[in-house]
Amino acid sequence: MRLTLDNGKTYDIGAMFKPTKIGRGEAWGIFRGNLSAWPKGLMIPVESKTTLAGLLKWLLVFPLHTLSLLLLPFLWIIGYSTHAYAFFTKADAKKLEEYRANLKQVYEDLSDIEDQEEYKRRLKEEIAKIKPY
Repeated sequence: MRLTLDNGKTYDIGAMFKPTKIGRGEAWGIFRGNLSAWPKGLMIPVESKTTLAGLLKWLLVFPLHTLSLLLLPFLWIIGYSTHAYAFFTKADAKKLEEYRANLKQVYEDLSDIEDQEEYKRRLKEEIAKIKPY
């Protein structure tokens, strides 16, 4: 179940409680990062223009976020985190970095093509080959 709060961010309630194995080191970093973001979540109704529906959604999301945050240290012990907090891992960051380098190379390789239609077609093909996801 996804809820969008008044600050424009969408929260997936189910993902807050779905365990994901990522390793202890990364799980600890995710826990620390989200723990430091907790006070910001507390201030959402104060800092953004609040509607009644937004306030009710926040009253549902924030306690569930707090509960899932309290579960993270127990999950960390066995090298897990939750999907909501681990959707972008270090491995994903490495893939994205490689993708950017490959994309830069593709642009360089195709820079000598004069015909715009041919360029677009070849670019689309090359990007499809190197896409990480």
